[in-house]
Amino acid sequence: MSENYFSEFLELIKPESDFNNIETPQAPDYSDLKFWAATPNIDGQQFYLPDASFAVSKENDVDVFYVHPTGYYEKTWNSNMDKNKSAFERTEIMLGNQASAFNGACNIYAPEYRQATYYSFFDKDKNGRKALDLAYKDIETAFDYFIEELNQNRPFIIAAHSQGALLAQRLLNRKINNTKVQERFICAYVIGYMIPEKYYDDLFPNIKISETYNDTNCIISWSTVVEGFKRNREKTLFWKPDGWSIELMSQKVISINPFSWTRDSSWHEDKSNISIINKAQNYDFTDRLRKEHTGAKKSIGLTRLQGFSTSLNANSGLIEAKGPLIKNIEKMKFFNGDLHSFDVMLFWGTLRQNVKDRIDAFL
Repeated sequence: MSENYFSEFLELIKPESDFNNIETPQAPDYSDLKFWAATPNIDGQQFYLPDASFAVSKENDVDVFYVHPTGYYEKTWNSNMDKNKSAFERTEIMLGNQASAFNGACNIYAPEYRQATYYSFFDKDKNGRKALDLAYKDIETAFDYFIEELNQNRPFIIAAHSQGALLAQRLLNRKINNTKVQERFICAYVIGYMIPEKYYDDLFPNIKISETYNDTNCIISWSTVVEGFKRNREKTLFWKPDGWSIELMSQKVISINPFSWTRDSSWHEDKSNISIINKAQNYDFTDRLRKEHTGAKKSIGLTRLQGFSTSLNANSGLIEAKGPLIKNIEKMKFFNGDLHSFDVMLFWGTLRQNVKDRIDAFL
C-alpha cells in the first residue's frame, strides 16, 4: 500500500471528535452470552477446519482465552459491538482464521469487546490511548468472569493478535504474572504486536520467554515480514505499568521462530505445516470501509501453494519469510512486504501442533 493511499485511508476513518467529547458505548455484561464472540456452546467460525484431515474437539481439559485483533475502522473511537455491523463480521473471520488453530485441543472462549478503532494507533493526541484503555477494561472484565465462572480451574492458554496482543500483554502483567492463577497458566501466544526486548523483564518478571517447542509458563511472540523488509512506520503505542509510551518500530523485539520454536537466526522450514486462506463468494476481505454485516457464507481452506522458510532477524527480532507461497502473496494488490495480516494463517498447522505439544508438557 503506497504512503499516499494509506494517508488518504486514515483520513477516511479518522474520528470526528475527541474521545472525551463522545459518549462511550455501553459496557458489555459477560454473564450474558451475547457478549462473547466464541464459547464452546456457540456454533461459530472458531470450529472451522481447512479440510477433513483435521478434527474438532469440543470437550477438552484446557481452555484458551482468545483476544481478537482490530476489525473496527469506523469514525468513533470504540466499537459498540453491534453484531449486524462489519466489525463483528471481521471478528467472526478472525475466529475462523486464527482461533480455529486451537479447536483440536482447547475449549475456546473469546470475548467481544469495545475494540479501539484502527485509527487509534496513528492518533497523535491521547484519544487513541483512551480508546485502548476502554478496550482493555473490557478484556480484563471478561477475563475475570472467565476465571471465576467459566474456566472451572482448568489449565488455560492466552492467545491474541495485533490489538488483541497489545491488550493481552497488559492482561498478563496485571492478572497473571505473580498471581495464583499463574499456577494454571500454560503459555501465551501474543502475536503481531511488538514486545520491546528492553522492557520484557519489567513487564513479565515471572513469565519467561519461550526458548523451545514445549516450554510452559512462557510467552510466545512473533511478527512476520518478507525477507529484507523493514517496517516503515517510525513509532507505535506501547503500554507499560507506568503508562503509555511511543516506541520506535525499529528496535529489537522479543520473538521466536514458529517453524523451529527456537530463537536462533538460521533459516527453518516445517514441511508438516499447512498455511490457510479465507474463502467466500461475493465478499471482499480487503474492504475496510464497509459498515454492515454482509451475511456472506465463509470458510477456510488450504493455500494453493504450500511451503516457505523463515528466519529470525537478529537485529530487529522480526520473522522474515521467503519461498513460493510468500512470492505468491507479494503479488497481492497494495502488498508492501509486511505479512502482519498473515501472522497466524501462515503458521496455522505448526501452531495447531505446538498447542498440543505445550499442553502435553504442562499436563
